Amino acid sequence: MNENIPPYAPIDLYLGDCDASLTIMSHGKRFHIFFDPEDIQGPDGDEGLMQIFLSYKERMDDELNAMVELEEWMLEPCVTFMNKLAPALPSSRPLSLAEYFNPETFILRLVRGENGLEAVRCPDDPSIIQFITPKVALSDPIVSDAISKGVPCIKASQLVAIEGPDALGIHYDQVPRTVRTLEKESKYHFKRAFDRESLTRELEILLQLQNISFPEALHVSKLGGLVMWDDELSIMGILVDYVDDSHVLDNAAKDASEHDREKWARQIHGIVNTLHNAGIVWGDVKPDNILVDSKMDAWVIDFGGGHTEGWVDAELMETKEGDLQGLRNLDEFLKV
Repeated sequence: MNENIPPYAPIDLYLGDCDASLTIMSHGKRFHIFFDPEDIQGPDGDEGLMQIFLSYKERMDDELNAMVELEEWMLEPCVTFMNKLAPALPSSRPLSLAEYFNPETFILRLVRGENGLEAVRCPDDPSIIQFITPKVALSDPIVSDAISKGVPCIKASQLVAIEGPDALGIHYDQVPRTVRTLEKESKYHFKRAFDRESLTRELEILLQLQNISFPEALHVSKLGGLVMWDDELSIMGILVDYVDDSHVLDNAAKDASEHDREKWARQIHGIVNTLHNAGIVWGDVKPDNILVDSKMDAWVIDFGGGHTEGWVDAELMETKEGDLQGLRNLDEFLKV
């Protein structure tokens, strides 16, 4: 870890063939950083900086730290701006979702300088801020369908992030994943709307699950509500009922007995079979999308689709065949 870089939390990293953009939060401020080949071309066709970028990109499939190293390579030239524009904060109350996703935002561009990569500040650009802010219009067919079916809408200003008891400064900047209402009556998992296609896929499936009568309780995500921007024109994301005292399977399996691993495999296979019989494809089978609750029961979560390399092949993404391939890989992971 580069100790020169102030504490930050990544929000989004876009990688093109030869360009990239990184969005982070640091001390309650949002930074959006561009890397474009036209800005880093050297004299006489020198492509040294581009080769460094491409080397990080190529390593990402095989090296877990490559993404963090790329982030730090892009952030190191931005340290002066980060220290000046986002000074350290005193201890503060938890942010509401409206505050977290509508912070003061600074746009930086990486360019070739005398000593390598440098950052320059760009003028404010409302179109960029709109692009990096999670929003899906209420007029979206699936969102409007959810509202017509009585799904609760909760304003983003009425939901705050829940921090752990040992939260450090960096936790202040991390994307909220668990939230509660201001009255502390309800607790939810929060799914942001950065990818409209993924969010609406999940919302559509959660609506389907609400309308199907299963013979017994099915341990899957349950829709808790929509998070509405205070202007009431769009949603920021969705709320999923919180599973108390749960851990992702990746962590739960580390010290699990053979009995528990076999039990989880049976439960997950059973859930997926029930979903398939109802015409629903899970879509992204992997341990991170499975929770184990306090009763040691497995839950299937995350219906946003997509695929994860090593678990489901790209050509089988969001198909029943892809789910079955993922289950076979899951059995290997659980050693059953």
